Amino acid sequence: MAKNAAKNWPDMSKMKNFTEEEVTAAKEGFDIFDHGKPNISLEEMVEFLENAGIHEKYPTVFSIISKIAGTNPKGANFKVFMEAFQAALGNTNTKTGLQKLFETLDIDENQYLDGERFTLLAKEVGENIPKDDIDYLIEEGYNCPNGKVDSDAFIKSVLKITSK
Repeated sequence: MAKNAAKNWPDMSKMKNFTEEEVTAAKEGFDIFDHGKPNISLEEMVEFLENAGIHEKYPTVFSIISKIAGTNPKGANFKVFMEAFQAALGNTNTKTGLQKLFETLDIDENQYLDGERFTLLAKEVGENIPKDDIDYLIEEGYNCPNGKVDSDAFIKSVLKITSK
């Protein structure tokens, strides 16, 4: 990797949710928007993704990229982009990190995740989970009989699972 390229490459020790291969694939997509300037236009990326229908098929990813674009109006290099994306996913070993993840998943900003949102999240990762299973997960797994998982229930359940 060239010296300048290394400066724009994310610190892989900070990329807890990504493999080197996934970061390389993301870089290939990022490079589509590279017009020889130090930063790419994230607004251009958002517009392209919206026109390609990504906002409908992968609304969580689209929401993350849109938020990164909003906080970086002058654009970003690949390192800044990937580290911001990783930050949006949070550290799943801490309450603060899980709160960040919950906020990222709550793309409607309604302070809860419901069956419809869990179904959509499952589809985003290529799973088709029956409604009854999602309802059971919400009611029994998250202990939310009202069908709405708030951040406290989300954090408590994930910490319980990850501490085993």
